Amino acid sequence: MITLPSLPAPNGVNPRLIDWGSILRSPTGGSSLRLDRSGSRFGAEITFPPMKPKEARVFVSRLLDAKSEGLRIEFPLIDVDQGLPGSPVVDGAGQAGKTLDIRGLTPYYGFKEGFWLSIEDASGQHYLHNCRSNLVTGSDGKATIDITPALRTPFADGATIHLAKPMIEGFVDGNEWSWQIPVDKLIALSVPIEEAA
Repeated sequence: MITLPSLPAPNGVNPRLIDWGSILRSPTGGSSLRLDRSGSRFGAEITFPPMKPKEARVFVSRLLDAKSEGLRIEFPLIDVDQGLPGSPVVDGAGQAGKTLDIRGLTPYYGFKEGFWLSIEDASGQHYLHNCRSNLVTGSDGKATIDITPALRTPFADGATIHLAKPMIEGFVDGNEWSWQIPVDKLIALSVPIEEAA
């Protein structure tokens, strides 16, 4: 799995939900029905500020490899402070659906709707989720939050949850990836990534 240098940090992100569900429409004008399927995940177009060629060459080299090996990158929160969450982990094995039990949080940590988190499985794969809850944990550092999309794998008890620096991990999307070298030699890169799992 390829990672990028920490600097320069991304200066923008265009996230998207890749939805495996669908709407079933009646051929005779009856009510529509939403059919949810497991496997929905995120993709994002992540942009970086213009770089000098000596910085850009490392990014380009790694992104070329990431096309076949995959990419793990910190999901850009862009001025959203998610506080000091402590050392959160999954509280109980085999969870499923759109709720997540967590322990190891800083006592009285405040979740806000729209926070991002990634859950890391035993192999190191990250799964990105969005929090739908507004709540404050108790003194025991435990919480049950609502998330989107639904959990895609049954995580082990104690699986690491990344709230301070959530990660998105997957493949560089599309059949090609390109970049420009303008006359001023300041190279601005962007990368489309789609979660692999």
